[in-house]
Amino acid sequence: MIAVRLPTPPESDRQVIEAKDLTKSFGAVTVFSDVSFDAGRGERLMIMGLNGAGKTTLLKLLADQAVSDSGRVRIGGRTSMGYYAQEHEGIEDGKSLLDHMRLSASIGDQELRGVMGMFGLSGDKAFQDAATLSGGEKTKLALAQLVVGGHNLLLLDEPTNNLDPMSRTAVGEAFSQWPGTIILVSHDPEFVRALQPDRVLMMPEGQLDHFDESMLELVELA
Repeated sequence: MIAVRLPTPPESDRQVIEAKDLTKSFGAVTVFSDVSFDAGRGERLMIMGLNGAGKTTLLKLLADQAVSDSGRVRIGGRTSMGYYAQEHEGIEDGKSLLDHMRLSASIGDQELRGVMGMFGLSGDKAFQDAATLSGGEKTKLALAQLVVGGHNLLLLDEPTNNLDPMSRTAVGEAFSQWPGTIILVSHDPEFVRALQPDRVLMMPEGQLDHFDESMLELVELA
């Protein structure tokens, strides 16, 4: 059982992030074109679409982990962005869990280990090679890194993958109470219900709509 509590985020400007006319292709295949949207302080925006619609690619563009063919992303003033990558690209073999946490925040080891403990990564687990972690433990480590980052904008790409049901519930409750800005990709309807997104961005069209609980039926297909 984990007990997650997210710290109060630093205040951002009213407009946290804006994307304008983003286009991305892989070879001759255009994944999406001319996608524009913004997200304000405290807003929850969910990106939806079928497999291959460019949801993860769009998050990577926002996180500056990929380059668009055209268009731009503007980060608002006082915005601190954290990115949860679905494939845990930021977790490196040969480094301990505590090493990873030290890269995420300049605070003492005791405090870092306290955050890890919230996710059930306690005791000697802190010194374990991250290569030996299960999928669920890697998810917990990546989420712990986000928590200590002091961010006010979180980009979340399937953040409940590999978690057991009780952990998914605890993570959902924690994020639902967090007042920062969240841009989310998820096929977990219970997590989405907990977050109660304000708006939905339908991909690859880039169409914005208000979130409605009837959309939960589509979440597992996304």
